[in-house]
Amino acid sequence: MTNETANSPTSDLGPPTSGVWAYRFMCAAAFGAAFSLPVGRTMIGLGLIVLIVDRIRSRRLPAFPLTAWAWLAFFVVAVVASARGVSPAHSFQRLDKLLWFLAIPVTATVANDWQRIRGILTGFAIGVGVLTLEIVAWRPVAARSAVKETVAAGGEADYIWEITNLGSMTDGQVMMLGIVALAGLIAYAASEGALTLRRRVAGTVGLALFAAALVVNLKRGSWICAFVVIGVFTATRMKLRHIAILSVAAVCVLLLPPVWGRFSDLRNELDLSRGGRVVMWTRIAPPLIKEHPLGIGYRALTSEMMQDVARKEGVHVETGRDHLHSNPVQVLVAMGWLGLAVYLVWMGIGFSAAARGLWRAPPGSGERTLALTLVLMLTGLFLNGLVEYNFADGELVILYGVILGIVGGRCFTREAGPS
Repeated sequence: MTNETANSPTSDLGPPTSGVWAYRFMCAAAFGAAFSLPVGRTMIGLGLIVLIVDRIRSRRLPAFPLTAWAWLAFFVVAVVASARGVSPAHSFQRLDKLLWFLAIPVTATVANDWQRIRGILTGFAIGVGVLTLEIVAWRPVAARSAVKETVAAGGEADYIWEITNLGSMTDGQVMMLGIVALAGLIAYAASEGALTLRRRVAGTVGLALFAAALVVNLKRGSWICAFVVIGVFTATRMKLRHIAILSVAAVCVLLLPPVWGRFSDLRNELDLSRGGRVVMWTRIAPPLIKEHPLGIGYRALTSEMMQDVARKEGVHVETGRDHLHSNPVQVLVAMGWLGLAVYLVWMGIGFSAAARGLWRAPPGSGERTLALTLVLMLTGLFLNGLVEYNFADGELVILYGVILGIVGGRCFTREAGPS
């Protein structure tokens, strides 16, 4: 079934007012995914149940776009690779994480007009606000307490290390997405002539707090991705003076000692003796791929397997790691060359749908702004996924599903018009 057949009269999405409660639950899912995996998953489950009931009553099929079919193909390959892999029982216990991509068809069905898309992004931005308060208000205090405990135990005080240790790869990516979403919502209000002084001030304060939380989280990958996607957004949406102001702000942040220290440490990533990403990608993954071209099975990689390969290769690799810090590399090792091909096709379908919606939206309209926001959010996740295995993060799986569902829905696959 293609996008066209999924949206045909026999499986019509219905009027934009259909599935109100399922839509509300998906707004709550986007909200919860920003700071609480249980909340996000619970809301998706409720949204799915309500949507099924709604579709049964109305005798209409839900939307199942190409992005959902690609997810289904990916899941099937994961099952087959796991059944043939090194530890089928272990892999099958973890396959349930892929089921949460059900957010794709649910979102594609309920996000059937631009106002609903805006509502989902608003819910997510509010959830990021909750995460921001936790990072900015609590994390520095927790790091100081950790320093005191270390000193009391006879260790050396290192406040920056404690802050870094408390930081989360997941939180960094959520913050990056939150900045894009909030910037998009502000620009949308401006495009629609609804950017009041109150909204402008609230949006500016929100962006400043989001940026502060992103910095405090001290994760370089999310910094770099945020710089890329926000740079593109700024270049396409703002005036030259705004670009200059943001550039000066970025330089000032870069000159902060903790930030400069984290970026300066990037050169050590190329040091093979540290056993980091470069070792994983060039010395650990290749032997596994050669020995298991069809994959070792979904999430079958363990720290012990990595250490065994490291000993055979005569290299050191970080202990306690069970993944390879990269979506394409991890998928290739886990699901083989077929799995990698399906993954790349899946992402390609997502970007193609997002780009099509961006192209069709009227220039200068709020729809164009929201479409650009979704394109850049997907881009940010994909880029971060090159150096992080973010398919393993439950919160990010939800956000992947919501984004791929929106870009696979009717607003991106049909000719855009006034919302």
